[in-house]
Amino acid sequence: MSEENEKSKEQPIEEKLPSELETIKELQDIIKKLEQEKNEYLEGWKRAKADLLNYQKEMENKMKEIVMYANENLMYDLIPVLDSLDLAINSLSEKDKDSPLGKGYYLIQAQIYEIMSKYGLEVINPENKKFDPLFHEAISTKKCEKENCDKSDENMIIEVLAKGYILNGKLIRPAKVKVIIH
Repeated sequence: MSEENEKSKEQPIEEKLPSELETIKELQDIIKKLEQEKNEYLEGWKRAKADLLNYQKEMENKMKEIVMYANENLMYDLIPVLDSLDLAINSLSEKDKDSPLGKGYYLIQAQIYEIMSKYGLEVINPENKKFDPLFHEAISTKKCEKENCDKSDENMIIEVLAKGYILNGKLIRPAKVKVIIH
């Protein structure tokens, strides 16, 4: 009987094993499932990588913007000093403009403007140009005194009372101007 028990034990084992085709199909299904899982992970990784690259670009742009405008407060605080220097130069007599003192004022003014322009400051000096409310602030107006005026000089800036300034493309102070009207 022990031989029969062994044979009976062997038979169910053989019966329990799947056929070769079933095994191949089962393995193909597992491979297909693993490939789908791999693709999902790969797509997730690609999205995460793209998100990281976008974040890095965004942070880089923000840092550039911070650096670009870091000096804005300093520039804004120096503008009244430039205004005072302009007033001092404009108050010089013709004789004093050629004196060492006058030349010193001009030299200081040129040096300050050069330094400030190196950091992105541009001067708006719109004399004899058309008034533009985006860049100019009309402080006063003057009635046209020409006879038979053709009104072609309407809103023409006839005097700059205070220069305007742009820092790296951003207006930080409009030019204060006097405009001709009809």
